[in-house]
Amino acid sequence: MTALEEQLTRALRRLSAQYETEQRRQSGRVEALRRRVERQSGENEALRQHVERQSEENEALQMRIERLDGQVTRLAECYGTLAATLC
Repeated sequence: MTALEEQLTRALRRLSAQYETEQRRQSGRVEALRRRVERQSGENEALRQHVERQSEENEALQMRIERLDGQVTRLAECYGTLAATLC
């Protein structure tokens, strides 16, 4: 093997080792990102469910407010009628 061939072989081994190191590093990053996406997906689902529950509660409260508003209106009318009767 000539000196040039040896030099090229060493350079190729170095590049191969660097490639493997970089590939492992990138694989680690990809795995970390995959876990992060999985975690975020779980958090997003929990938030979606929370928003859905809040929306249902808001709808129930809105119906209750409307019902109470009607009761207050009728009560005011009754008091108005009573006041007119007493005067």
